[in-house]
Amino acid sequence: MSHAQRVSAVILAFNRADEVEHTLDRLAAEPLHEVIVVDSGDDDTSDRVRARGGVRLVQTGDIGAAARNLGAEMAEGELLLMLDDDSYPRPGAVQVLREAFAREPGLGLAAGLIRDVDPEGRVVREDEVGTFDWFLRAGHRGPVPSEGVPTFFFPEGGCMVRRDAFLRVGGFFAPYFFTLSEVDLATRLIGSGWNVRYLPAAVFEHRKALGGRAGGRTLRLRVRNQLWYFWLRFPAAVAVRRIPAYLLFDLVECVYRGVPGAWTGGIAEAWRDRDRVRAFRDPLSRRALRRAELNRGRMHIRLLVHMARRRLRGNKAGRATC
Repeated sequence: MSHAQRVSAVILAFNRADEVEHTLDRLAAEPLHEVIVVDSGDDDTSDRVRARGGVRLVQTGDIGAAARNLGAEMAEGELLLMLDDDSYPRPGAVQVLREAFAREPGLGLAAGLIRDVDPEGRVVREDEVGTFDWFLRAGHRGPVPSEGVPTFFFPEGGCMVRRDAFLRVGGFFAPYFFTLSEVDLATRLIGSGWNVRYLPAAVFEHRKALGGRAGGRTLRLRVRNQLWYFWLRFPAAVAVRRIPAYLLFDLVECVYRGVPGAWTGGIAEAWRDRDRVRAFRDPLSRRALRRAELNRGRMHIRLLVHMARRRLRGNKAGRATC
């Protein structure tokens, strides 16, 4: 591989040592220049990584998605394969993404298809409403061309990013911690002239814990970060129109998930901690924002409709069994 084609895998780990070892095993046969584990937990992950050898290690506190920035800074490859401790590429995925970057010099980030699998490797979720595939398509239906389709965000545990572009825009925005950090990074890349695309031909598996749902903390951070995102990246006249709409969506989901306090808590926290982000306000042009947003709002409306229909079906089924 030439220097321009070298790929550094960056794995963010947090107290899931067994999953890290499984992911490292799956990466052994991949065409990678190096593997970097960023350990932000306090279990024995770092000890196990050291014992394996051949893997670079970064230890940090629990700083959320921004921990990936540390791995990116020390990486030697021009391309960064971003993974979670429980996600890994299927054979051929790395090559698909690397070829996409070789074809398109303006490609800043390419997202892959995420398949949720159980411990035995059986697919449990892939392309239904609300999955990564559903959102990443941003309304695109039918086969995706080899060059992919534009998208407005990416899965942090299943993508490839051009290292130089990633570092130039500042990587993951630390105050978010997690949740919406990938939307914000995609927006900044697009605002800087880079393309962000979805290539479902590059398949990743995610050994997600079954039964996981958005909890109160996640939703509270999403409400907070959503407010910060619009204030930081949008002209004021546009932000004041977007914020109420997304607050309404988040309110509905918080009530649907049974954690309405996450909504009020997120709003209160956004206001209380506003000085943490005040200095970073840098609105993009309306043209860049139109590309960055794509159909995000419409996708959320469609998701709300789907949630409502599912709840109604559940209520009808419950009454029928009474």
